[in-house]
Amino acid sequence: MKHTAILTITEDTEEMRSLLKTLDIVVVKEYVQKRQLPHKVGFLGPGKLDEILEEIKSLDLDFMTVNGTLKPSQHHFLEMKFQKECMDRTGVILRIFSDHAHTPEAIAQVTLAKLRYELPFLREWIHKAKSGDRPGFLAGGAYATDVYFEHAKSHVRRIEKNLDDLSKQRETKRIMRREIGYSLVSLAGYTNAGKSALFNKLCDASVEVDDRLFSTLSTTTRKLKGIKGNILISDTVGFIRNLPPDLVDAFNSTLEEIFYADLILLVFDTNESDEVLKDKLNTSMKILLPKVESRILVIVGNKIDLVDVERLEQISEIVQSTAPSYDLLFISTVTGEGLDPLRTRVSRIQGFTSTIDAVLPLTDKSFSYLSILRSIAQVSENVVQDHLFVTIRCKPEDGERIVGRLTALGASRISKNPDAANDHAQKANAPSGSEGAPLD
Repeated sequence: MKHTAILTITEDTEEMRSLLKTLDIVVVKEYVQKRQLPHKVGFLGPGKLDEILEEIKSLDLDFMTVNGTLKPSQHHFLEMKFQKECMDRTGVILRIFSDHAHTPEAIAQVTLAKLRYELPFLREWIHKAKSGDRPGFLAGGAYATDVYFEHAKSHVRRIEKNLDDLSKQRETKRIMRREIGYSLVSLAGYTNAGKSALFNKLCDASVEVDDRLFSTLSTTTRKLKGIKGNILISDTVGFIRNLPPDLVDAFNSTLEEIFYADLILLVFDTNESDEVLKDKLNTSMKILLPKVESRILVIVGNKIDLVDVERLEQISEIVQSTAPSYDLLFISTVTGEGLDPLRTRVSRIQGFTSTIDAVLPLTDKSFSYLSILRSIAQVSENVVQDHLFVTIRCKPEDGERIVGRLTALGASRISKNPDAANDHAQKANAPSGSEGAPLD
């Protein structure tokens, strides 16, 4: 178990404490100096830093943590001042990512983000080394620092190429899925909102569920259970506020599964304060918009087993004021409440707005075709005496082809219901949120 002290210019350190807890790091002390902006040299003022330096002599600290983002010159100054490793918020997040990256792609993404993060610091240490000030990044020596800097730049280029190749492979897979009739749903939202727990419920899967931040880094995709049709759901990396652009770019390949989805379920934790809820929703919306079309976004409030009905009404008002134009659904992955309406909402993305009724002969060929048809349509059948009564819901563009095949199989009665098709189309465009929010 390692120990640290937090340097901060705001009293809001809850998220930093959560990040450190994820790394099993104990916060021994917080040093707060309220400022509008960090001090340009040492993040905190020189007098405060001298005071901290004296006090930590009696504390057993492994490193110092800064609740903010350090400039390279500030990082160098603080490490020289305290003679200890100093980590800012980005450094802490990267360390968590490193601990949770297990697949080759996730490891590559983390390595790329880490190298991009380190390069500006390396430049600063090289600059200081040439000016005669403590040579070497983390005391590695001036020559070693130069070599590492060049190696890091080459490594960045190699990883970027590998990730670009993987991105092309994923695009090919997405095209193939759509060609065989699959639709894609992505779970998105702030870290620790309960996305993985929801993923397990919807897909009967067993991905890791943990109350630590960023327990999911690699995208996992499974088939949705509980409804007819072919819908895939992807569990993706969680969002977090003020994530540096380089870190977002490094994980762009993971976020692709969100941006290219047919439907995005933006999950949030209902068991949080108004201020935290608004902040996390705003952060998530900024990441998603305008990269995704508003019409494919549904907001899902999770963990309603922890709040009462009155609180849900308040949350509805908060969500409507923050994101007024989106479907809103409430669920609990613990009790299962709200999961059936969610499945119904998800099933709309298949675009099954045409309905075909037919009576088929009771033959092996009829059953064989219906089995094949289930890959692109919703099929329900009922056997009465020696006939097979079938109702098929499909995409309009598939209707004529299906009717032709049914005729070839010897269907004695086939009817397409345009009124039902129009009704389904209207329902697909109608709001279903708890507040009746219209869809864009």
